[in-house]
Amino acid sequence: MLLNVMVSVSLMFLALTLVMLAGAAVPLMFQAGRTLTAYERLAETIDVEIKPTLLEVKDAIQGINQIRSITTQRVNEVSHRVEDVADTVGTAAGQAAKRSSVWGAGLLAGVQAYFNREQETRQIEAKQYPSARSETNG
Repeated sequence: MLLNVMVSVSLMFLALTLVMLAGAAVPLMFQAGRTLTAYERLAETIDVEIKPTLLEVKDAIQGINQIRSITTQRVNEVSHRVEDVADTVGTAAGQAAKRSSVWGAGLLAGVQAYFNREQETRQIEAKQYPSARSETNG
């Protein structure tokens, strides 16, 4: 008989434990249901929003690529213009140096001709008027 009582008490504890377990499992089941509903809504939102978002990203990337290509083109144009200006400035500097040297050589030749002419004039005067020269010296 003691064995029957022990089995009965054990079955009661088992039943009580199952009731407590079911009591704890019911809120867990409701929470799992809410979580699954949230995941479903998230999947629907992603399906709806991902296509337009990807299209906007694609458009933005294309715009960035266009800006990059235009910028590259403009930088190349500016580089070529800088090279042209550098060549022009170099050519102008070379021409200025040539003209400067021509002017310098011409000026030097003029000064030399003036002094040579002055010396020739003195020599001619000395030959033509030897007495006038000796009177002015003496």
